[in-house]
Amino acid sequence: MEISIKDILRILRKNLVFIIIFSLILTIGSFFVSKFLIKKTYTASVKMYVSTDYSGSNSAYDLNMRNYASKMVSTYIQMLDTNKFYTAVSSALNEKYTAGQLKNSITFTSVEDTEVFEVSVVSDSPTEAKRIADAVADTAPGTITELLSTQSGDSAKLKIVDEATVPTAPTSPNVTRNVVIAFIAGIVISFLISIARDYFDIKIKFDEDMTTLCELPVLAAIPDFTYFANNVKSGSASSKK
Repeated sequence: MEISIKDILRILRKNLVFIIIFSLILTIGSFFVSKFLIKKTYTASVKMYVSTDYSGSNSAYDLNMRNYASKMVSTYIQMLDTNKFYTAVSSALNEKYTAGQLKNSITFTSVEDTEVFEVSVVSDSPTEAKRIADAVADTAPGTITELLSTQSGDSAKLKIVDEATVPTAPTSPNVTRNVVIAFIAGIVISFLISIARDYFDIKIKFDEDMTTLCELPVLAAIPDFTYFANNVKSGSASSKK
């Protein structure tokens, strides 16, 4: 099946009302589902910094220490992404959440090639998201110190760069994004439906259809006598008045 630009324009013109209505219905439906039915979640984040004892007096040494701290970020993340750490955070929160629940709601992300990494906490309550993030910030340095206590000479420490705040807006669902996606999907789906209907519709309704489908000129056409008769009757009635 080959579709030319002319066919596309014809199908669009023929099904424009259907495409608009279908897209609007899908868009409005997406808005209500995203706004009122999908459960909202909030994200609180805290940033941590792997600190070393470089002093700025020896540039070569300081550069090595910075590189060391940057490499330690991934190591620290692996140390914190453990059941031991999540259990410690659970204890700090009076065991309101299990270690498994905390693991599912906490995400560690390194910030490019720096000594900083971010801890994001997702919860259905903005205050709980901050509370968990604060517990992570309080527990993480001690956990790292405990795990590294057997390694003598380790000069890296974990510090808090940016404390968590109470999120003011939900991070999910993204209503605007969902509405835009639904609108675009509505246009695409309705257009595909229109193409399918046009392809399987073999009826010839207008003279132009014969020219378009068969690429043959129309030499003659049988008039619609019913339409002609109705017009004659209406004309006669008008003349009598």
